[in-house]
Amino acid sequence: MRHFLLSCIALLFISGCSSLTLSTDYDATINFADLKTYSWHAENQHNTSSRQYLNSIMDQRIRDTIDKQLQQKYTITSAEKSDFLVNYSIIVEERADIRTYNNYNGYYPGFTYGARYGTYGSGMALGYSTGSETQVTHYKQGTLIIDIINPETDKLMWRGAADGRLPEGADRAEKDRLIQKYVSKILSDFPPK
Repeated sequence: MRHFLLSCIALLFISGCSSLTLSTDYDATINFADLKTYSWHAENQHNTSSRQYLNSIMDQRIRDTIDKQLQQKYTITSAEKSDFLVNYSIIVEERADIRTYNNYNGYYPGFTYGARYGTYGSGMALGYSTGSETQVTHYKQGTLIIDIINPETDKLMWRGAADGRLPEGADRAEKDRLIQKYVSKILSDFPPK
């Protein structure tokens, strides 16, 4: 029973951490079916401010992934001939996950003391007190925003954003997978249906 409960908690924790939250918004007066070509927006305060979180390799990796997704439906061209411009920005925030558990007559994560003298450890414990335990986990929440912009007016036509918990110490393969996941999730709603 104990192993089953631990497995369920681990599965919920892993699936909760890996989920992304998606939001999109767009100008309903635009006929997105008319869009055929795009180009990248010139540097501005939004994409340059994202560089505090990225190096040039990551910047190019994100651009290449966006290009790959867009070129399934659109043709990249010069800014003068494009039907829309694309831009992205990133926000990274420090967050804290605070959980308080009542530790009376039930399972709770924390310190255990075995029935035999001298055995102790951490994990799930059967508690007998009526106190509570608070656990604080610090993590980074990342948001990737992709903007579709009118090249004539420089006004927003469509915006998609995905945010989720960022893994610590990710290697190159994990970074590639994460970027692919974010970009695919966002652009799955572009053009709006």
